[in-house]
Amino acid sequence: MNCQCGQALLLAEKDADKEAIEDLTKQAKSQRGPLATLTRARRDQLKAEVSAETAFKKTINAANSSLLETIKAAHKTAFIRSIQNYNDEQLVKFILENGYGLAVDEYIDQADKIRQTVKRTFDAIDPGFDFGEVDNLLDAIQSVSAQAVFDEVILPDVKQSINQGLRDLIVDVPFEIVVSNLQARLERSEGRQLTEVKTRISQFGRGITSATAEAAGLDHYLYTGPKDGITRPFCRALISLVVDQKQMNKLNNGQGLAVITGGGGYNCRHSWSPVTEGFMEAAQLTKATQSDISKANRGGKRK
Repeated sequence: MNCQCGQALLLAEKDADKEAIEDLTKQAKSQRGPLATLTRARRDQLKAEVSAETAFKKTINAANSSLLETIKAAHKTAFIRSIQNYNDEQLVKFILENGYGLAVDEYIDQADKIRQTVKRTFDAIDPGFDFGEVDNLLDAIQSVSAQAVFDEVILPDVKQSINQGLRDLIVDVPFEIVVSNLQARLERSEGRQLTEVKTRISQFGRGITSATAEAAGLDHYLYTGPKDGITRPFCRALISLVVDQKQMNKLNNGQGLAVITGGGGYNCRHSWSPVTEGFMEAAQLTKATQSDISKANRGGKRK
């Protein structure tokens, strides 16, 4: 995922994504054997997450346009009075039926694609693992992820914007101004929504990776991702190192997000790859020391 690790203004987010993918491609070319395979798989997972963000942004734009057009049409009829009298449940249904239902479908479709890239990544680590053992669990994680994105982020913003517009109508603010203000509110909310969605998409990928690792009995994780000019000190201290579960529990990215699913924090482009002892030996991986863990945590405290 797009880990604007650190100085957010150094690169635009799209440039940071491109930079990260290029960096992982270079890493894979310099590596051999199973590690190169794993790095390419992680690069492809990052590509899928970036594509998911782009597709979701287009869908949100389309949903906002559809919602505005419906409200404009409703104002020409008595239907606008019905909307003004909606309770919370009815308003949510209205929002979903007028554009945002498609956004829900889009999130689920993109999550499916990310899930497939996680499976391919895991195949590079443990080719014999049977995903049938965890499919039900991954379905549950995917469902919870989609529900959280909309119930905690998208729908509250949209409901607040619409309710404010309806209150303006009650006090006779001209309809043209109401629509203009509503459009502005939706656009302002979009930036925060997309940041949250980007983070949740990344957390989803790491979450199903962690669940699969636990089912496979793996408790060692390789930290993979780019090492460039916008990499957070927390991430920089851990890249290409393996940590065990006890060390993972001691890590703190300083952003209030669980490290196993949040990596270095909001917009993190790095990921945890569960590895077997055989993989560690074949790839000649290095185990993190207590000094590495402490260095990462110090980096997480930096503002």
